[in-house]
Amino acid sequence: MMQTPMQTDAAGDHRPNVIMLGRCCACFACLAYQDPTVTAIRSATESSFVDVLGALRLATAARHEAVERAMPLAVGAPSLAHYRLHLEVLRDWLAPLEAWLQRFADGPQDAASLPQIARLTLIERDLAHPALRPQDTTDELAEARVHAQSGVRAVPPVVSAVSAALAADAAWRWGACYVIEGSQLGGAVLLRKHAPAFAPHPLDYLSGDGNAPGPRWHAFVAAMRREVHTPVAVDRACAGARAAFDRLIALLPPSSLDTVAPAARVVAA
Repeated sequence: MMQTPMQTDAAGDHRPNVIMLGRCCACFACLAYQDPTVTAIRSATESSFVDVLGALRLATAARHEAVERAMPLAVGAPSLAHYRLHLEVLRDWLAPLEAWLQRFADGPQDAASLPQIARLTLIERDLAHPALRPQDTTDELAEARVHAQSGVRAVPPVVSAVSAALAADAAWRWGACYVIEGSQLGGAVLLRKHAPAFAPHPLDYLSGDGNAPGPRWHAFVAAMRREVHTPVAVDRACAGARAAFDRLIALLPPSSLDTVAPAARVVAA
């Protein structure tokens, strides 16, 4: 379910850092201070510089582990039925979150710096494809669907009344969008992994409708680093990222979280 940021190795080669929404967006191993954008910002604000990407990775590590192990496509041999449930979970997660984000026009919602993507349209297109059968084929998937549709566990609101003012801050929204953008990055990895077995389904959501994810991810990170680099702003971004992850985790069936480490389970309780 998510696309992949690029990691630079000792030889200077770039390779995708594997994440899905079965491998979510916290697994970013970018070396912050080697990035030219970071170097420029740091030199201008040396006394208070904090790299937001590294901070977000640390702040969401336990949540990333929970999502990585619990998403429907994380099973050993997923089928198209798993992909359908994967899409339904993402739809239920993204629809209210993106509707709320669309109220704003600054920060990550500034179309001049980061054009918007019709993710929900791609999800609905994939769900409508005839290759996706209407019924589940396993008890596990049936349980997951019942859980997702009945709301057995309370899904946190996009923004609570207490945090509304904080969440309206662009830094908080950068953090939430970090999770959304990261969730798309693993699509290229999942596409390569599952396209043969899932054929003839086109997997439009995983492919990003044919758009390579790398350039958008780099543009997103560069823009976020320009705007979010003070301790206060980075703390707010981390709060937004944690809130976005918590909404996703709350949509996953409890049984899928049984194998995660105790530190990761705490955020799903």
